[in-house]
Amino acid sequence: MFVDIIYWPIWWYSVGLKKRATSFINGLKNLSQYLGLKVLIKNLFKPMFGQYDWKGRIISLFMRLIQLFIYLFIFLITSVLSFVLLILWIILPIVAVWQIITLI
Repeated sequence: MFVDIIYWPIWWYSVGLKKRATSFINGLKNLSQYLGLKVLIKNLFKPMFGQYDWKGRIISLFMRLIQLFIYLFIFLITSVLSFVLLILWIILPIVAVWQIITLI
């Protein structure tokens, strides 16, 4: 039991932090793949539904731009929230120990 209490901060800032950081990076990769950002950017200037006239190209461009901005906004918000959670993982034990020390 005493060994677990001593080992806990070491685990939290080594193995635990590595797992959280890996999960953060993999989560962003999965979200990017789920939203199809790479495919959307790759096909940004290609017309949708085989509409190769100028009207079809303009409509396709604007629709894809709107879609891209929405998906990038979702990606940005999710990235920021995930990063905040990662920072909280780092700060939380320090705050808890500080609260315990100031309580005594």
